[in-house]
Amino acid sequence: MNAYGIELRRSPLLTAFPVLIAIDLLVLFGRSRYWIGVWPEASTAAQVVTLFLGPALAGVSAWQAGRSSRAGMPETILAAARPVWRIESARLAATLTLGFLAYAVGCLTAAVVSFDKAGPGFLWPSYLLLGGSTLIIFTSVGHLAGRWWPSTAFTPIVCALGCFISMLALPFKLNVLAGPPDQHLRPLPVAVRLLFALALAVLAVTAPPLRRSADRQMPRWGTPWHIRGIAGGSVALSLIALAAVPAAGELRVDRPATAVKPLCERAGKDSPQVCVWPEHRKYLPDLTRMAQRLKNPQPWLKSPDTFHQYGLQRSDMGDGGFDVTEGHVRTAAIAMADQVFKNSLGRCRPPHEEKRAWQAMENIHLWLEYHSMGQDPLIADKGLQMQGVEAAQEAATQASRASKTEQQKWLAQERDHIDPTWCEPDASL
Repeated sequence: MNAYGIELRRSPLLTAFPVLIAIDLLVLFGRSRYWIGVWPEASTAAQVVTLFLGPALAGVSAWQAGRSSRAGMPETILAAARPVWRIESARLAATLTLGFLAYAVGCLTAAVVSFDKAGPGFLWPSYLLLGGSTLIIFTSVGHLAGRWWPSTAFTPIVCALGCFISMLALPFKLNVLAGPPDQHLRPLPVAVRLLFALALAVLAVTAPPLRRSADRQMPRWGTPWHIRGIAGGSVALSLIALAAVPAAGELRVDRPATAVKPLCERAGKDSPQVCVWPEHRKYLPDLTRMAQRLKNPQPWLKSPDTFHQYGLQRSDMGDGGFDVTEGHVRTAAIAMADQVFKNSLGRCRPPHEEKRAWQAMENIHLWLEYHSMGQDPLIADKGLQMQGVEAAQEAATQASRASKTEQQKWLAQERDHIDPTWCEPDASL
């Protein structure tokens, strides 16, 4: 514990701790803020910070581990009263302590700012464990590299850059960038990554030091056989865990709708009902108003009685539910408009040469989207990349800005371009 306290006080991370927290908060709030008030998204945002904390800890850990060798005193470690693995454990633990403290600040901040809007629940532990395993992996890699190749700048820089690149280039994922409520992390892949992290940590402190030319003439104590056995076992375990990572399957899988009770509300007595995942309760007021605007906007347009969020009604025929992507309810308007169109006309498939019919379908779709948003089309489409529908956007924009009588006339004209024989009832409704 004394060695641990000394290493903690001498760690360069202690001086840079405010900088780490600043980076943590900058990534947390600078990347996006739509996660505020949604527990799975807040958990993901707190975990994404490890994309930058992990490489930073790898570089600092490499600097810490090679400090005595750079000072020209390898005999200090070799002749110490305590076993080498205990000294290395104190160093690694000190780096991990400060790294996890910075990580915890980001997690607690995400929880505090989400608490009022998110409702019942808390941060999802699986996402936090995934981020913690990433920190342990990179800190251990940096520690082992610093022990074997001590350098003031080269090894720490290579470790930091290498770990950052590996986060993006590895065939398997060590983090996730989004946390939609209809998906969750599987325990097995997270456990395998955590096992890999712990095996690397054991290897980083028990691996025998490399014999360099500077200390070949110096008497040295051999590494005890039981420590060599632990190091060999950790190598085998880390390789097994690494091979098991792709075999464990995808990190995220669909969350069963039976896991929770959907949250359903109506904007009015005669308005369509909107059902969402409980974690997306903050979007429900906007979504119910959108559904209310789609309640028979024209005599021949009929809205379904209930709009379900994606994942709440999966079936063999697919899932026609709406989605809220990165905090934008505009994507929900697209799916809601599609449901109104199919509920009114069915699933229409005009012949390929009937260009005007396809254009009319796109025009009606865009008009329904704008009508559900209750905003000027320029405001409704802000931040949304839509390609290939420029003509429909222009036509629907002009129509949505016209009077109600003109809109009704325009919609009737567009509908006349669609032959009813091209449409059939949608079995998924």
